[in-house]
Amino acid sequence: MSFSPEYPDPSDACTAETVGAKSIMLVDDTEVLRERLAMAMRSRGLEVRTAGNFDEAVSVFTHAPTDLAVLDLRMPGRSGLDLLRKLLQIKPDCRIIMLSGFGSIPASIDAVRAGAVNFLSKPADADDILSAFVRGEEPLVPEGGLAFPAPSLARNEWEHIHRVLADCNNNISEAARRLGIHRRSLQRKLRKRAPLDPKLPGADEFFEGEEGFDDHDDDHVDGAADDGSVGDDATPDAND
Repeated sequence: MSFSPEYPDPSDACTAETVGAKSIMLVDDTEVLRERLAMAMRSRGLEVRTAGNFDEAVSVFTHAPTDLAVLDLRMPGRSGLDLLRKLLQIKPDCRIIMLSGFGSIPASIDAVRAGAVNFLSKPADADDILSAFVRGEEPLVPEGGLAFPAPSLARNEWEHIHRVLADCNNNISEAARRLGIHRRSLQRKLRKRAPLDPKLPGADEFFEGEEGFDDHDDDHVDGAADDGSVGDDATPDAND
């Protein structure tokens, strides 16, 4: 796709004018993150409304609906998916992005099916979010292309892993703790996935200084998901 003033490069979609909106609602139960993102959105020309849970968000949105909304998937009480459906009942043309700290592919599919224009893994800054709104305007299935969404969602989870690794200075043990999976599961995931995408850093750089890893250890580790997927059902190695 060629970019033009009508179809800008998503990487440049960082203002209210570019996304074609005047207002945005931010819903996250973590106040510090919510207010930091609100400040960034205001600096980009958007009117911002915030809420910390389902009930508060519905009340605010009912009295002052916004053009855009960014919802945290997991909140105390009713979930972000419930809120997404409710907001679309109130204002069907509201464009909504779902955020999740777990990069779950099933959750991504559920969110898009429920009406979200896009799904992002945390951490996501204002530029990431506004760019995702622009990408959400593109057809999910190009003419002659494959049906949505397996490749893009797999890449979404992969990019989330790399963000967490970067936050941990490429420390695999710490990254595994934050992702909620075993260290060895993360190492296997990196080795299996990295060669498939030459645009992303190779896995080998993440293994320097990691002791006790057996390259041939592909056995299941008790408590970890069989596929090494990112989620909160697994717990890190006790010895890490």
